[in-house]
Amino acid sequence: MEAKKKTENKAKVSFSEIVSGIKNFFLASQTVLGLDIGTSYIKLVQLQKSRNNYVLTDYRVRALPLHTKDNPQAKRKIITGFVNEFISDSRIKTTIGRLALWGAGTYVFSLTIPSITEKELKGVVGVELKKKLPFQVDLSRILFNYFVTARFEEEKGTTFQVTCIAMDKYILDENIRILKDIGVRPMVINIIPDALGNLISYTAKDANCVAILDMGVKESVFSFYKKGLLQFSRQIPIGGEQFTQAIMKAMITLGMKNVTEESAEKVKRQCGIPLEEEVFLEYFTDFGVIKGNQIAVALRPVLERFNTEINRTINYYYRTFRENKLDYLYLTGGSSRLKNIDRLLVFNLQNVNIGSIEKLNSLGVVKGWTDSGIFRHDLVMEEAAPHLSAVMGLCINKGGKVNLLPPKEIIEQRIGFLAAVTRIVFFLLLAVILGIYAFSYGKCLLYKKLINATQIEINELSPQIKQIKDYMTMKGILTERKSLLANAIGRQPLWWGILKELSNITPEGMALRHLKIERKGRGRKLSISGEVFAEYTTIDLAISQYLVALDESPFFTNVSLISTKRDVYSPVPKADFEIECDLVY
Repeated sequence: MEAKKKTENKAKVSFSEIVSGIKNFFLASQTVLGLDIGTSYIKLVQLQKSRNNYVLTDYRVRALPLHTKDNPQAKRKIITGFVNEFISDSRIKTTIGRLALWGAGTYVFSLTIPSITEKELKGVVGVELKKKLPFQVDLSRILFNYFVTARFEEEKGTTFQVTCIAMDKYILDENIRILKDIGVRPMVINIIPDALGNLISYTAKDANCVAILDMGVKESVFSFYKKGLLQFSRQIPIGGEQFTQAIMKAMITLGMKNVTEESAEKVKRQCGIPLEEEVFLEYFTDFGVIKGNQIAVALRPVLERFNTEINRTINYYYRTFRENKLDYLYLTGGSSRLKNIDRLLVFNLQNVNIGSIEKLNSLGVVKGWTDSGIFRHDLVMEEAAPHLSAVMGLCINKGGKVNLLPPKEIIEQRIGFLAAVTRIVFFLLLAVILGIYAFSYGKCLLYKKLINATQIEINELSPQIKQIKDYMTMKGILTERKSLLANAIGRQPLWWGILKELSNITPEGMALRHLKIERKGRGRKLSISGEVFAEYTTIDLAISQYLVALDESPFFTNVSLISTKRDVYSPVPKADFEIECDLVY
């Protein structure tokens, strides 16, 4: 019986792999649209999937107005308009959509279940889930999926650690309708923690335990992963909004007028969290000078609560899941851009066994962003990357461990896929038949055309000879005039070589604003004006090194410094300069 069961499983896996291979063949190159609908922001990413990698083609991030929080119709209208605008601007013809959801109606539970068969597991998970759900939630209105993350050998027997992800069917149906109304075909629906875990295979491939802290506007989501599988997720009721409000209160206390949440957000981004060596610094803002220690005092209560929640969560994870170390703690989300937040956590979590604390590099999954040979990186994209981590994880591979797409939608998509394959095969066969006919008919027409063309060429041979003679005469005249023009103009400098040489020898920290070329006797003089920023050296040394580089170049001679003017108001040493030299040619 066991041998027969193993044979059946092997056959089942093989058939699944064959179907997956056929599907991957037809979907080897496609546009994947990822949508992350949060409580405060909507994030959209468009990835072009090829056989071995992904290419980022477009992305958008838009804030949701406050009045949409308790108004689903207004929120749906904004989402529909936003996605339609994105599709129109990106010129997407056919789209495959993936959706990440989080908030009310989504649940993540870790269940401990005794060793049972795979067929019995779903029923047991459903029973345990009903115990975990709030009493007012009906299990029949919940769609859930699960996966085993760990196995423990105990005295009472073997137990499994199972992660169960559940979502209200009403929320699923509502969001599926939104996607269908705008012409997007939903393929994957997942929650943000599982989508983020999909990035771990790119950022920490060989890690055992990894945590990701997704810092949002109103709250942070702390998720833990074992071998890339989501084990535990917890909401921390502290986000970027609490830091902004703390700074706003401090600004009002200092007597600053007309302080708004927007202006406090701007100060937060500018100053960040002052560390010990920065508390005596002065930050120049639109409302005046703010000292580092004033910001530190304002943020201290929020930071202490934040640090306490993180410590409690990590210690709970260690005790519950029998772990003693995190290999990596990654920070992501829009609020993770807060200056020095990673350094502060490194300092405050010294007593917790964590290998490394760093910001999550979600751009590592996209072709080109980790290639050192590509220099023109989009700085705006790198700033927006923390907002897009979840939706990037959603768009790669399967989009996570689970897919909460309703069974009805899955069946419809499979039927649609088979219909599409049938249409493709039919049109391929039709194209082959028509191609053979067209090839034969085209050859016949080609031979007739060649015969006619040859006859015409024979008849037109005499006029062509005359045209060739006229061409040779005109060519001689043009060559003679070109020679006379070159003699009249005289010798000219190698302009492209001069500009390329200036580009090569001009160092970082120096910008050229004006180049002026004047005649000097029989030669030419070049005047260079620009400005120099000497953040890591002195201005005089930087200018002297540039003068030496110009003098050593084969294109310039008689290099001299005409003037320098220092900018005393610049926070970084800065000066304007003017240099003159003769061109060598």
